[in-house]
Amino acid sequence: MQWTSRWLKPGETTDIDALKNQLHSEGFGAYQWKGTPGAAYLNYVHTQDEVVCVLSGRADVSVGDESEQIQAGDRVDVPANTYHSITVTSEEPLVVLTGMRY
Repeated sequence: MQWTSRWLKPGETTDIDALKNQLHSEGFGAYQWKGTPGAAYLNYVHTQDEVVCVLSGRADVSVGDESEQIQAGDRVDVPANTYHSITVTSEEPLVVLTGMRY
């Protein structure tokens, strides 16, 4: 399953309003969220699709049985009813724009 991609192209700057508009156009409600260094959010599941766009920081993420490290500019798409985990690995907070499908 391909669940990570890049939302920020090389050389681009972060435009949070444009990113929110993009997520809204895909049917997601968007809000900013921050995870503290070392925090772990393990094996949770939502009944709707979720998207996580990393604004700053790094984390180890698992979606289903697959794991990957994510960083600023990465996008994670989590299908509904799929277990996933996030562990913040950076020394600074992980700041993301998260969207849940309506």
